[in-house]
Amino acid sequence: MKVIILAAGKGERLYPLTRNTPKSLLDLGGGVTVIESQLENIRAAGVTDIVLVIGYRAEQIEAKIASINDFNFSIVYNPFYDVSNNLISAWFAREHMSEDFILLNGDDVFESDVMAALLRSKHPITMVVDKKERYDEDDMKVKIEDNRVVAVSKMIPLDEADGESIGMFHFRGRGREIMRDTLDRMVRYPHYHKVFYLAALQKIMDEGIPVHYSECGKDQWAEIDFHPDLSFIRNNIQKFNDVTATWRD
Repeated sequence: MKVIILAAGKGERLYPLTRNTPKSLLDLGGGVTVIESQLENIRAAGVTDIVLVIGYRAEQIEAKIASINDFNFSIVYNPFYDVSNNLISAWFAREHMSEDFILLNGDDVFESDVMAALLRSKHPITMVVDKKERYDEDDMKVKIEDNRVVAVSKMIPLDEADGESIGMFHFRGRGREIMRDTLDRMVRYPHYHKVFYLAALQKIMDEGIPVHYSECGKDQWAEIDFHPDLSFIRNNIQKFNDVTATWRD
């Protein structure tokens, strides 16, 4: 089992904080960076094989993980991070999709229970979804029918949303082959170069392949897109890091 973390982007919506620092290395408080928070909770869920897809300020991330010995790191460099979206980052990691894997957004923080619950899914493709009372335009909303996700997009009308994708997916068995094949087909067309990899999940669903979901609480995770997101996480950092990171001692 591997966790593939997509962390190549520039994080321009967080300027000036990310002007010289990749989002993965932003300080969440208490000396814990985004990538360290993720690693703590990934390890608590029982996974230590990590694939990092990097691009922007890549050398800083490589220097950060150089002193971390409790994980098996593989580095994938996306040279097109400045002119593409993360579907291309996912495609660059395709060689690591030959065994079961989790695909994770590089700007997510989460409790370890979220990933642990996802790993219990026996379905070929499972996405983590939270459900809340209200959604906003920037949420990656989902529609659910018969206990399966049938649509994922920011463009889903707010009153039609059944949940929100948090940016964490489990691919096992034939699911990993389906994802790899879908990415291979999509990168041949330029209009897919600047889209989220969620477009690949939508294509998979449109082709009649079931995508199941694992539900988490809306307070069990957060993403870092804007400055208020970072402030929220800094005020709640202990909530997302309730395990001891012995490699940071």
